[in-house]
Amino acid sequence: MHMRLEMGTFPVREVRFGGQTRWLDGILEIDREAIVDLILRDPRIATADVELANPGESVRIWPVRDVIEPRIKVEGPGVVYPGICGRPVATVGQGRTHRLSGVGVTEVSGVNWHEAGGDYVEVFLDMRGPWAELIPTSALRHVCVVVEPDPALGSEAQNLAVHNAALVVADRLAATVQDLQPPEREVFELRPVEASLPKVVYILCVHSPQAMSGALHTFCTTTYGLTQLTPPWLFHPNEILDGAITGPYRTAFAMSWTLANNPVLLELYRRHGGDWNFLGVIGLRTEWTTQHEKQLMANQTAKLAQMLGAQGAIVTWDAGGNEFIEVIRTIQACERLGIKTVFLTSEDDATGGAPTMLEPLPEADAIVSTSFFKTRTLEVPELPAVERVIGHQTKPIGPLRDQLVPTAGPLPPPPRYDDHYGFNRLSCAEF
Repeated sequence: MHMRLEMGTFPVREVRFGGQTRWLDGILEIDREAIVDLILRDPRIATADVELANPGESVRIWPVRDVIEPRIKVEGPGVVYPGICGRPVATVGQGRTHRLSGVGVTEVSGVNWHEAGGDYVEVFLDMRGPWAELIPTSALRHVCVVVEPDPALGSEAQNLAVHNAALVVADRLAATVQDLQPPEREVFELRPVEASLPKVVYILCVHSPQAMSGALHTFCTTTYGLTQLTPPWLFHPNEILDGAITGPYRTAFAMSWTLANNPVLLELYRRHGGDWNFLGVIGLRTEWTTQHEKQLMANQTAKLAQMLGAQGAIVTWDAGGNEFIEVIRTIQACERLGIKTVFLTSEDDATGGAPTMLEPLPEADAIVSTSFFKTRTLEVPELPAVERVIGHQTKPIGPLRDQLVPTAGPLPPPPRYDDHYGFNRLSCAEF
C-alpha cells in the first residue's frame, strides 16, 4: 500500500495564558478558563486545572502519566492517535498532519494503571537539574492537564477519562494551526529505490499490560486502541508518525511524545533510498506469560520480516525484564533466518559479574548501548528541592511506597532510567 504523508511543523518558542487560544509566530497563547471548561464537559472528570512549566524553571511535575505532542490531521483519513479512548480506528498515515513542536500536553493524575497493583505511576519531571538533563521531555514547554476523575468509576474508566482529558486539550491546541501554512514541511514516503540497497525493517517491541493486570482492555500503550497481547503487526512507518502506536507505560521513556518523535524511526526513514531500503515497521507486543508463547512470537516476527524480504533489522523495546525474553529470542530467530540485527538497548546491573543482559544470546552480537543508570548502584545523589510543584504536593517514596514526603523535595532520584530509543548521548564502554 502506497502512503504519502506531509508533516507540517509549527515550532513553539513560548507558551503563555491569554484571552484566546491561538498560535502566532511561535507563541502559543492559551485561554486557561476555556480549556478548563472544555475538560470539565466530560462528566467523568471531577477536578481539572491547567498549569504551565518551562525548561530551566525550578518546577517539578508529579505524577506524570503521559506527555502528548499536539498533532492534527489536515488532509487524509482518520485522526491522529487513533483508537485510544474510543477515537476512530481508520487507518492513518496519509495526507497531511500538522504538529506543534517543542511543546507537550502533560497528563498529571494519581490514577494508577490498573487494579491488579504493582504497576504504580512513578514518573515525575524536573524542569532543571540532573534529572531534567536526562529526560528529553524536560526540554519541552509543558501544558500540564492536572485532572482527577470521579472516584466512583472503576480503574479502567478512570484511566480512559484522564487520558481523554489530555487528548482533548492536545486536539484543541493542535486545532490552532489546522488552517495555517506551516513554517516547516517534511514529506514521508517509501518511494521506489535501487534494488541493490540493503532491505531493512524496524522491529518495535511494545509492552502489553494484559498479563500483569489480568484484563484485555487495561489502559497502556495501544496499537489502534488495543492493549492486549496480539501477534505481530505490520505497520507502514507513516502510521507510527500519525500515532497508530501511542499512549504511556510506566517509565519516563515510554510516552506518546517519545513514540511520535522516535529518532530510530525518523533516521531509518530519512536515509531510505540513500543507505538502505526501509521496508516498514513490525510491532511486537511483549510480556507473554510462557516460554512457549515467547518463542512463538519470536518465530512469527522473524518470519514476517523474512516474508518482507528483509536483510537487516533494528530492534528496540520499551521496558521490563519478563519482556526481554521474547525480544532477545526475536533477534535470535532473525539471525537464524539470515537477517542481520542491530539491538538498541539499555544495560542491566553488572554488579558482581552479572551479565548486562538478562539472556545474553550469542546471536545478539551487534548492540548499541544507551548506557546503564541504576541510582543505587551508581550512588546518584538526591535531587535538589524545587520552588514550585505542579500536581500532587506529596509523594510516596521507599521500596514499599510507605513514606510520604513533600514533592518539592529534596527527593531520592528515580530508581533507574532507560533510554529506549537513543534520544540521549549516553552509552557504555567495556574496559
